[in-house]
Amino acid sequence: MSKLSKVLFLMSGISLVCMSITRYILGQWVPFCWLALGMAVFFAVAGIIKDRAFFKEFLTMKTTKEGMSMGVLILLMLAVLSVVNYLGVRHYATFDFSTSQNNTLAAQSVKLIKSLDSELKVYFFYKKGVEGNEENRRSFRELIKKYQDINSNIQLNFVEVNERPDLAKEFGVDKGSGTAFVEYKGRRNLLQKIDEQEFTSSLVKVTREKNKTIYFTVGHGESALDDAKEGLGLNALKVMLERNRYAVKLLPLIQEPVVPADADVVVIAGPIQNFLAHEIEALEAYLKKGGSVFIALESQNPANLEKLVSKMGIGLGNDYVFNIVDTVMGQGINQGPVMGSVFSPMNEITKSFGASEVTLFRHPQSLKKVKELPGMAIDELVRTNPKSMSFSSLAMKDDGPVGSFALVDQVTGQWDSDPNNKQFSAIIAGDVDFMTNQMLYQNLNRDLVLNAIASLAKEENLISISPKEAQATQLILTNTSFGIFLFAFLIPLPLVLLGAGVTLYVRRRNA
Repeated sequence: MSKLSKVLFLMSGISLVCMSITRYILGQWVPFCWLALGMAVFFAVAGIIKDRAFFKEFLTMKTTKEGMSMGVLILLMLAVLSVVNYLGVRHYATFDFSTSQNNTLAAQSVKLIKSLDSELKVYFFYKKGVEGNEENRRSFRELIKKYQDINSNIQLNFVEVNERPDLAKEFGVDKGSGTAFVEYKGRRNLLQKIDEQEFTSSLVKVTREKNKTIYFTVGHGESALDDAKEGLGLNALKVMLERNRYAVKLLPLIQEPVVPADADVVVIAGPIQNFLAHEIEALEAYLKKGGSVFIALESQNPANLEKLVSKMGIGLGNDYVFNIVDTVMGQGINQGPVMGSVFSPMNEITKSFGASEVTLFRHPQSLKKVKELPGMAIDELVRTNPKSMSFSSLAMKDDGPVGSFALVDQVTGQWDSDPNNKQFSAIIAGDVDFMTNQMLYQNLNRDLVLNAIASLAKEENLISISPKEAQATQLILTNTSFGIFLFAFLIPLPLVLLGAGVTLYVRRRNA
């Protein structure tokens, strides 16, 4: 190659460098970039023309042809990899082989996230240097990625509190341990923890355009909503409902026997004094209009509501149900919390509950199907296992009947089978303690209560997602299996590897 061609190619290179530096510094394309690019092309073409004989001879050499063929193959391979990578980013499928499906979103989450028609903004506030922030951010990113894989209309923003004090102040964030918010169409909700259950629940809250109203009856000695200190209070339930954007109000039927028109659900929680006739008539009128009622009663104290539930085809056992347990001394009565472990597999409220999961009750009474009423359907949501026994009193002097007892029922249909009445829904529980401060967050009690309220309020999307726990894979070996494993694999394998190593060493040494 001549000296002039080398100079021309050098000038072409300098022009390209000047164009790149100018574009990088200014951050945009300016007319000078066109000039530099034109000069680079001019000098390069001039250099090729000046030594065209040299380049022609170089391109016809055998080594050049082979090198160019290899270069073309490399470029084709890079192109194929680029296309595969692009398609893999745009279109891909994931497979979850875990036993508890920890890496797969529940059907409720998938259905809800697909229904989003606007951008969903997710904010994660943190402070640099705070312990645990990196782990929280990584966990949160992995969780949101599952939702983004279904709907790309989700924007995740990590906000450092000190770098964006204005945004932190707007959201009321003053901590750096990892506070997260969900925002949709101007509605915001604070995430209490990082898991699918909480995030999906928050999605429902921000996508709901109108709050639902839950009325709790008062005046009959019901469990107190504002009692946060006593274990039998319902303040934890009230707080949980309000966090799910339910409006919680009191309903003194004894003063005005009319259920308000804005009542989405009426809850009767553990009354100890009788309902009057005109109060029961008000509840019946509400059910005829398609209302929803949640009734949780104490054993031996129906509070005159047996008349109401009997019209739904359900009878109160007025007994106490306990689980039977096996001990070293034989079978005995477990006088602790009663486990409800048999759930309705098809009902939206309980179908997500696992076979090994339980709900806990204190002293529940059994519920019985008295008769099948036309126009109504009864679904036993929660039952005890078959090894349970009921007693007429807590003294438990004599053995009672043994079997599986219904503890929570759902009744749907038209009141009095009148086609002019709207479809009502009622849930009757033989215990109120499972809703109290002491037991609400034990096992599946929270899910049962929240799912029941969501179903009654006609918000199936809010039915909670049961937490998924990683399950260990157990390897159980019999004596025979362990012997085979020991003498056919565990002992021979190291000996084979040792023998192969020694053989290779000797052969290479003597080669």
